[in-house]
Amino acid sequence: MKKIELLAPAGNPEALKAAVSAGCDAVYLGLTSFSARAFAGNFTHEQYLEAIRYCHIRDVKIYVTVNTLMYENEIDAAMAELRFLYENDVDGVMIQDFGLFHKAHLCFPDLPLFCSTQMHIHNADGAAFMKQQGASRVVAARETPLSVIRDMVSTGIEIEVFAYGALCISYSGQCLMSQAMKQRSGNRGICAQMCRMKYKADDRYAKDGEYLLSPRDLNLIERIPELIGAGVSSLKIEGRMKRPEYVYLVIKTFREAIDACYEGRPYHLSRERLQDLKLMFNRDFTEGHIFSAAVSERMNHFRPNHMGITIGTITEVRKGKVRVQLKEDLHQHDGLRIIDHPEDIGLIAVRIEKNGKLVNSARSGEQVWLDCPADARIHKGSLLQKTSDYLLLKEIGSHIGEEKTSEIRMEYTAEPETPLILTVSDGMHTVTAVSDQLCDYARNAPLDSVKLERSLCRTGDGPYRVAEISGTCGHVFLPVSIINETRRAALEQLDELRAHRHLYSPEQPYTITLEHTADPAEQIIISGIRNSIEPGILSAGDPLPVISENGSTAELYENRILSQPGDFNRILHDCTAGMNLNIANSYACAFFLQIPGIRRLILSSEMKDINIDALINAFEERYGFHPPVYVPVYGRRVLMYIKDGFLPEWKTVHTLTDVPGNHYPVTVQDRTACILEPEPIRREPHPRCGSYVMITDENIQTVKRIAEEIYEEIYH
Repeated sequence: MKKIELLAPAGNPEALKAAVSAGCDAVYLGLTSFSARAFAGNFTHEQYLEAIRYCHIRDVKIYVTVNTLMYENEIDAAMAELRFLYENDVDGVMIQDFGLFHKAHLCFPDLPLFCSTQMHIHNADGAAFMKQQGASRVVAARETPLSVIRDMVSTGIEIEVFAYGALCISYSGQCLMSQAMKQRSGNRGICAQMCRMKYKADDRYAKDGEYLLSPRDLNLIERIPELIGAGVSSLKIEGRMKRPEYVYLVIKTFREAIDACYEGRPYHLSRERLQDLKLMFNRDFTEGHIFSAAVSERMNHFRPNHMGITIGTITEVRKGKVRVQLKEDLHQHDGLRIIDHPEDIGLIAVRIEKNGKLVNSARSGEQVWLDCPADARIHKGSLLQKTSDYLLLKEIGSHIGEEKTSEIRMEYTAEPETPLILTVSDGMHTVTAVSDQLCDYARNAPLDSVKLERSLCRTGDGPYRVAEISGTCGHVFLPVSIINETRRAALEQLDELRAHRHLYSPEQPYTITLEHTADPAEQIIISGIRNSIEPGILSAGDPLPVISENGSTAELYENRILSQPGDFNRILHDCTAGMNLNIANSYACAFFLQIPGIRRLILSSEMKDINIDALINAFEERYGFHPPVYVPVYGRRVLMYIKDGFLPEWKTVHTLTDVPGNHYPVTVQDRTACILEPEPIRREPHPRCGSYVMITDENIQTVKRIAEEIYEEIYH
């Protein structure tokens, strides 16, 4: 069995080096465009070139995220980025957009394409379908349980699983709340984190806090043996927005746990290591949906931000000072937060006063005075949290940059009147270097094999460690500088061979022929009802479920709206690719229309008219006919799909209310809480598209009136 991959986040070059130093097998990073973490530091082309060489020499892979929803005017630029990556040795690319996936697969035949979690693959059908379409790997939805992960693995495609870090409360790729309420699309990398804000459920806050949609952070370190046993290919650590020290400590801990598992040793987090991990970042930890954690074990309604660890209690408050009873050690320059109302107070332990004297540290059990803002409203009994540990950060910082070494073997020949010949092998590559100077016959102090091998093995702080060396050494003399130059020449050759891992085929032209069947007769699609309204309207019933962990036993879907990739792993007849597939460009249209049985396409509700016009123009020019596309014009969209809810009593919640006073209806679909937008979207029909209407609880008279208004707009 192939050893499981440890995949590290790299938001910037410093974090990348931290990940490599700590022992990752691969890193994932974004370039400065088309990354779902638009606010991470990300990498310029020059930084990427440095990173790919640095990582490959050290036997670490690099995957690049190009995982945002693409509009028509962005496809060419995104393809240019893929071309740059393809020509510069990338190991894989993570993609959300079906159109970009489609074009990249045809134009870059050898490029490993990974289905990002935003592609919303959460069942074996979805994994099988995308494998058929040419994907190399699927990043499973965070909500996917281990039993379904096993089924996905059985399809034969690589399955990547999130194992540590921040969780989204809604299924990725299906969260529209940020775009709907803040005009910041999570599908386009600029999520406003609506899940980390305050909400009431039916006008009441939860007993344990105000942040009803804020989940804890995932931590599966103790579950690594089960993940390996399930056949997972890659364990993914979240954190492209995190500091290098966070990346180093988390990767180091996972490296220790993975190695212990393969060596047959038990591994459990020590209290000290768990405290250190919490100090790096935590909202409390959970084992998440993959291991069926209950609502109370998944959510942190108390606070949505970094909690650190509790180190003491406020016992006295004076203007500009607080006295603290410590339960953990404190050091100067530690970051602190006092948990209080109406707001928390952040501070740095610049001055620590103990027994009337300034000190640079204090121990658990001691009382100290700390400076705080003079105008802060602090209450006796409030908790003091440590949110960063100065000494821990300093200690980790000293290890970042330490080399990850690979074993090499050396063989040499040093004989009089011939050059020093050095052959080096890493098991895959073999190089030979010859000294510029011949070995002299030694008249006095000959160079023996011990001295020669000592010089050849001095690889310094480089990425190599000499595991074995052998050779012959005659009665010779050779300056140490020549020996060093020969060794450097050999290792530089080895660097060059290791740095270039792939020989990809040339880029191929994009060529595809779409069959133009008769245009759909319907000008309006209405979901949510099956009753026929009048000719020209398709009453499509309910779309297929957006969440379908176990897939479907149906072999045929006829006249259905498809909602997720697994739906396409069936025989289809007269079906519609639905809004939840995030179709936003002409190539995505082509991707779905080439699938037998797909006759209509509902475009992403995030698109503006200018984006729609660009899509239609490009499609007509490239494929020679008008695309059968529909635009959402009326209805309440589901802004979040939350598996197993967000409160213990979630099935009885009817409304969420945010601080500005927006009321979000909450419905239940099987095991999923659906948060709807406060008001139905109302959009004028697009003159070049059909119209899509979503019905929730409207009566038949309202539906007919909406249809009449659409017709009036069309024929006005």
